[in-house]
Amino acid sequence: MFDCNYFWRAVSIHSDGSIEPCCHFNAGPKELRPDRKMTDWKIQNHPALTEMRQTVLDGGIPKGCQPCVDCESNGGESPRIKGYGGDSKLTIPDNEKTVYRPVEYIEHMDLFMNNICNFKCVMCSEDFSHLIAKEQGAKNPIVSWGDNEQHILKFMRKAKNLKKITIAGGEPFYNISYLHKVLEAVSPVAHQIRILITTNGSNKIQPQTVELLRKFKKITLSISIDATGKFLEMQRVKSNWKSIDENIKIMKQQFGDSADIELNSTITAITLPDLPNLLQWANDNEAIEWVHPVFVLYPKYLRIDVLKPQVIEDIKQQILAMHKKKQFKWTIRNRCLGEILKTLDGVHSTATQRDNFNKYFAELKKSRGLDLYKEFPEFKDWLM
Repeated sequence: MFDCNYFWRAVSIHSDGSIEPCCHFNAGPKELRPDRKMTDWKIQNHPALTEMRQTVLDGGIPKGCQPCVDCESNGGESPRIKGYGGDSKLTIPDNEKTVYRPVEYIEHMDLFMNNICNFKCVMCSEDFSHLIAKEQGAKNPIVSWGDNEQHILKFMRKAKNLKKITIAGGEPFYNISYLHKVLEAVSPVAHQIRILITTNGSNKIQPQTVELLRKFKKITLSISIDATGKFLEMQRVKSNWKSIDENIKIMKQQFGDSADIELNSTITAITLPDLPNLLQWANDNEAIEWVHPVFVLYPKYLRIDVLKPQVIEDIKQQILAMHKKKQFKWTIRNRCLGEILKTLDGVHSTATQRDNFNKYFAELKKSRGLDLYKEFPEFKDWLM
């Protein structure tokens, strides 16, 4: 059976009300997804989840699990293998593997509260940035829980055995009223919950928010930094590297040892050339506990395999030379480094997406004034 502990003890709620087992699930185009309007709080038994569980019990693989299938076929450790606890050893008893699940068994939630964000990242979409939706001419660029909010908050109050919550946006710290509603809903059981908030690091965290977060068992601030300097600013449009670098120092001062600060780095063809610099910066930064590199699979034209083999090999050798010259701290060395090198070794460069890559950045030059080849003329030689 194609099994995954997310199927039985987790739910993921998107800003438009879409329900999935996890944040990695790809349910396809919006128009093909199940009805997003909720009629009650029993989200764990939403049709999107019960149909998915039935597919698994019948011996099938849910279509939305393709990202994990692709990751595993390329030799990677997929979210399915890692599990929602980050521990692949966590197994679910067979008697729990049923189509309908009691709310008391739900231990993990992924929440996307809305698409309000102050960035327009090149690998992002209108689902996660209202600025991109506005750029695309959407009549209603802001997407939020709306009428579903009452059911979602009630579900959270009912889920008394929650052990982990991950929150993303949009940008959670850019629209804190929604964030505070969520934190207050689970406040009675916050002492048993590990909370992870994905943020772009551009907004200072307010004292009231800090106090709400301090109630949780463990706090992790997962900062979406994919590169340093101009490489970051090219990928995450409207970002400012110096400002983010300074904000991380402030976060460390605010939380001290009560919060882990990690990097959630989306590695694309744009940011891979700067990966050695990112690792060096993270290694030297006392605030950074972990680095979690995620090599983008979609859109295909942003994958690192659009780069020439020699470019990828040079980056790999730079990282190895850095490691030999100056040992990385163990949080980078033990897992991050091995995952990076394994991925780079498995890349098969291809020119099939070169035209799509050029077309996309030509569109961004027109719509955002983002001129990749002017800022980084070397990309002309780096691409297949």
